[in-house]
Amino acid sequence: MRALTAALLVLLVAPIAVAQDPKPPAPFEFDKERAKAWDYLADKHADLGDEYKKAQVFGDARKQYDRARQLVPDLVKAWKGLGYQKRGGEWVPDKLLPDKEVLDAAKLIEARKKPDDKKAKEFVRCAERCKRLMEDARKAGDERARRIAAIDLLYYSPEDAEARKLRGHVKDGDDWLPDFAKAWRDAGRKAMEAGTFGEEVTGEDAQAKEIGARFWRRESAFLVVRTTVDETRAKTMHRAVEANTKRAMELLGVKDQPFGAGRKFTLTQVNTEALWTAMLTKVMKLEGDNLEFTRKLQGTYTRDPSGFMTRGVFDASADDMIGNSTVIQLMYRARGQGGDTPPWVTVGFSYLITSQVLGTCSTVRYTIEQKGATASSHNVIPEFTKKSGSPDLLREVALSEVVFGKDPALARMLMLETNDMDQSAAAKAFSLMEFFFSQYADKARKWLNTPAPDKKDRVKELEEAFGKPLADLETEWREWVLARY
Repeated sequence: MRALTAALLVLLVAPIAVAQDPKPPAPFEFDKERAKAWDYLADKHADLGDEYKKAQVFGDARKQYDRARQLVPDLVKAWKGLGYQKRGGEWVPDKLLPDKEVLDAAKLIEARKKPDDKKAKEFVRCAERCKRLMEDARKAGDERARRIAAIDLLYYSPEDAEARKLRGHVKDGDDWLPDFAKAWRDAGRKAMEAGTFGEEVTGEDAQAKEIGARFWRRESAFLVVRTTVDETRAKTMHRAVEANTKRAMELLGVKDQPFGAGRKFTLTQVNTEALWTAMLTKVMKLEGDNLEFTRKLQGTYTRDPSGFMTRGVFDASADDMIGNSTVIQLMYRARGQGGDTPPWVTVGFSYLITSQVLGTCSTVRYTIEQKGATASSHNVIPEFTKKSGSPDLLREVALSEVVFGKDPALARMLMLETNDMDQSAAAKAFSLMEFFFSQYADKARKWLNTPAPDKKDRVKELEEAFGKPLADLETEWREWVLARY
């Protein structure tokens, strides 16, 4: 009895254990979690760089090290793999990775087999790490983070259908495109299908006679095309430039007379260096510095007749250039006289049209200063996978620049001159036009039908056209790129 009383006393005095809720999970912090994923990915790329370096496949080694530094800018393994040492807080060249391959073609193919196999296996692991981040974002209910995490996954698994669908991509043949770009490309194809070959222009061309050549010529209501190739080329050239022109008229809301009342725009293609020089000297009467400068170009505007001339040898590049130039001239007319349309607008809008109608953006209307850059530079050189001269490449560049915070500020882009432009600025110009016509088509159309302001008023012009501060417009563009490209 005494024992039972004592036991009851203990129960009464002892503290009662109360069940408590488990500690709530920490909130999902995407930037923090993505940084962890990037640490993992960067480490894998640096290891792959070591594998390629060991095999003396230096080009691929550089790509892996650069990708590692893109993800983690100060990653020691990557910098040392490239041949840098840190002194006084700065990475300085030591024994730099060779700029050129040292193995001949046959040995290079054999040497890369082992590291290529390693890369394939590591990319599977990297993809799984990216999927885990996407899944964490899904569980946290953060769809924005999930879409952005899909960008990383698609680097390692480009055909991942779930990630593509999440980002609004659809198939266009064998390629994935943003759904809005696919719709535009389809519209461009229809414009091309509806394009005409024009009517044959008979009689002798005085300028052709002057240079000792023949021009096959076709014309329509507002276009004339001339080529030294043959009749078939004249027909296809007319169809391409007409389709570009009509698509631009459609987006701008131009109903007729795109180049002015009764005025036709003449596109000329000469396909040899000798004929190009003859046109410049005998027809355009250029000499001195003007001649030497223009001789190096792939195309130039002409006054008599009013139009554009290219020395394009390949049909696709020639069509891109003449289509690009015609669209710019049409836009100038839509904007009216006076003012100063900046290069980013002409580059962006002309790329927008040729990307839709021709599927190309190959005409370079900007200067890239850094050519043939290698790992001897401190700058990370991005590895782009899309075809040069394509809208796909421009989107890839724009997305990369936004992801890594490298895109040029819009306020600065507004003031750039042609020779100040680089690939980053050109990609952003194109991307901004896609954004404007995707999200604000009516406002974009009205903006491009308004006379261009003086240079000092460019910021004000854009803010008034889209009804928001420049910084807000740029932030919205970046979010759109992160969600859709």
